[in-house]
Amino acid sequence: MLSLLPLLRSMRRDVRFTLLSVVTLAVGIGANVAIFSVVDAVLLRALPFPEPERLVGVWHTAPGLDLDKFGHSDASYLLYRKYSRTLSGLGLFVQASASLTGSGEPERVPAARATGSLFEVLRVPPALGRTLAEGDGRPGAEPVVVLSHGLFRRRFGGDPRVVGSTIPVDGRAHRVVGVMPERFRFPSPETELWLPITIDPAKLNAGAFSMSGVGRLRPGASPEAAARELSALVWRMPEEFGERGLRRAMIESARLAVLVHPQREDVVGEIAEVLWILLGSVGFILLIACANVANLFLVRAEGRTREVAVRAALGASRWDVARAFLGESVGLALVAGAAGLALAWAGTRALVALRPEGIPRLEEIGVDARAAAVALALAIVSGLAFGAVAALRYGAHEVVPALKEGGRSASAGRASRRGRNLLVVAQTVLALVLLIGSGLMVKSFWKLRRVDPGIDPAGVLALHLSLPEATYPDGGALARFVVALRERVAAVPGVVAVATVSELPLSGQVSASGHSIEDFPQPREALPPILPTRQVSPGYFEAMGIPLLEGRTLSPIDPSRPSDEAVVSSTLAERFWPGKSPLGKRLTLRSDSEPVRWSTIVGVVGPVREERLEEAPGPTVYYPLRRVASGTDSETVPRNFTLVVRAATDPAALSGPVRDAIWAIDDDLPVAQVRTMEEVVARSMARTSFAMLLLVIASAVALLLGSVGIYGVISYAVSRRTREIGVRMALGARRGDIARMVLGEGAVLALAGVALGLGSAFALTRLMSALLFEVSPTDPPTFAAVPVLLTAVALFASYLPAQRAAAVEPLEAIRTE
Repeated sequence: MLSLLPLLRSMRRDVRFTLLSVVTLAVGIGANVAIFSVVDAVLLRALPFPEPERLVGVWHTAPGLDLDKFGHSDASYLLYRKYSRTLSGLGLFVQASASLTGSGEPERVPAARATGSLFEVLRVPPALGRTLAEGDGRPGAEPVVVLSHGLFRRRFGGDPRVVGSTIPVDGRAHRVVGVMPERFRFPSPETELWLPITIDPAKLNAGAFSMSGVGRLRPGASPEAAARELSALVWRMPEEFGERGLRRAMIESARLAVLVHPQREDVVGEIAEVLWILLGSVGFILLIACANVANLFLVRAEGRTREVAVRAALGASRWDVARAFLGESVGLALVAGAAGLALAWAGTRALVALRPEGIPRLEEIGVDARAAAVALALAIVSGLAFGAVAALRYGAHEVVPALKEGGRSASAGRASRRGRNLLVVAQTVLALVLLIGSGLMVKSFWKLRRVDPGIDPAGVLALHLSLPEATYPDGGALARFVVALRERVAAVPGVVAVATVSELPLSGQVSASGHSIEDFPQPREALPPILPTRQVSPGYFEAMGIPLLEGRTLSPIDPSRPSDEAVVSSTLAERFWPGKSPLGKRLTLRSDSEPVRWSTIVGVVGPVREERLEEAPGPTVYYPLRRVASGTDSETVPRNFTLVVRAATDPAALSGPVRDAIWAIDDDLPVAQVRTMEEVVARSMARTSFAMLLLVIASAVALLLGSVGIYGVISYAVSRRTREIGVRMALGARRGDIARMVLGEGAVLALAGVALGLGSAFALTRLMSALLFEVSPTDPPTFAAVPVLLTAVALFASYLPAQRAAAVEPLEAIRTE
């Protein structure tokens, strides 16, 4: 306790210095601890499964089809399960949604369809009952469902008797066989129930690679070894499944292979690079804060040189003096560390409350013991760093000059000034790098906002619907519902246009299939062109604001028969019929069934960025809601689709009346994912928005700290040079000359930092390439504008000291000195 008294006395002696040091360091430490907490939860902490290091994501790649990463078919699953020696298990899943009816209001909940083997791979036992088993996925098996702990408590009141009972899921009775524990959140934190994937070995669809795979490595096996083994097994598919499998020529043309990597990479996704860059950025803030506080310590220590000299004269050694400086600096840093930990706690709580899109494992983010240890380590290291600067500079000050002059020897002054100036230059370098990085992100965001998505999102409301098979057993029933739905919703006041679409643009849902094009016949074994498809009702292009460029849109729905029309995007038309009209041309989804049922192109519409704003519009085929397909009496009608409504005014205000219109047709139908298209577009920019926001905040803090540092150094230099300024003015220097001299010193420091910072930024911003959109990491306008901004801020920070210097009265200054 006694050892704290000198520190407390020192802090009370100069409250302004103490508060400024603590606040500056707390901001730097708090920012670092907050971002570390996010990085730790998302990237560093082990997945919440037994032996998580053995869990791997299993995917396919097909360079011949320009496909980098896609999932599994039922055939590939059976093949790998049967022959793999590197995997002890392989499970498949598909993220979906399901309708819950019965007691309570009907609702659409996030769900997953999975093989029973998935739960064996993850090795998480249920809280009640059992998990899905392999037998649950056999044709004709009893429909079963496993509930999440959250759904179990929310909808069923936590009653254990629900296990074994039946509940209606998608209009069909399912037996509840189990409840998962509270911490089980797979494949996403929102998943509320799990249904079995049905795989019929007699009816395989080897070309439908639509399911995601998770494997568990055997002891001693590596992801690389598993990838080599499974890639070799791909070639066994033709002999294993015959006509039901992929042909050898197709495997060879596609250059089909298997990708295996740690499951953590699939969980984290694209956010990893963003988080590492942000962690490095807030590291810069801490360095700037330390430089600021080191400057404050140098200034304070220079004012205490007489005290140090007296101690030395009384027998204090260099170590005694250095220990006093270090004790004070570390003590202040520990106080700042505690304050920074509180700031980090508030920051992470705010982040979790905001729930930004694209941040996985968000529920695991928080300030814990690991974060507290990081805060303690940063505080100690920071305190030792800036304390050592003062200790090394003043720990061995010469006693006699200090006692005679109070520590103001010329050599000491020049050395101290050089040290402070170097710290300011370092701050400017770091601030410039951060500012250029945030400038590049702001420009990327601005360009992304100006991208034409191909649709007009203003005034459009989207609602997701799923029609259960029990109520709507065939295509005719589905088509009749959509006809009634469009009529009913169109009658709602304020509705301008209404339509349905199988996959909403920019929602992350994409369907693509192999196609046959009549003008470009291919051998049966050849790889067909893979084209994205949408199934839409009449009025879709009007509702979404997609321009019609040629021909006409789709005919009205005829519930009695499927349609043989199609509309294509201009991108597709240009790809296959450059410079010609595609009207009257025919195409169809690739199928080996006979006879071939062709769809005739009746219109061409503008290109749409279907998947992501960052990706250029691709070729798209728009089929009617009820379309023909190859094969006798074959048709497809989507049961899951999105209703899009264009409103005359505020689309959100129509959500209630549109729901009522839907329930007037079927009051047992859940309505889910109600959002405006402007919200959908904003979510598609979530990663860029998140990175930009945090980088801009970091840059603003860096700019503030950097300007405070320049102001502090120039201001202190003016106070130490009062006599010199008085002499200059007494010898004829004008006030403007003095002001320009002081401003010039600030400008020199800023320009030195800018010159060094530009080189650093030129090298470091290349690490951001993957985050930028249509912006070079060495973008000349950004590299030109930011130094001007930083120099202007530095000159402004020097302005007040310059004005104070110019106001010095010569005789008063000389008399005082």
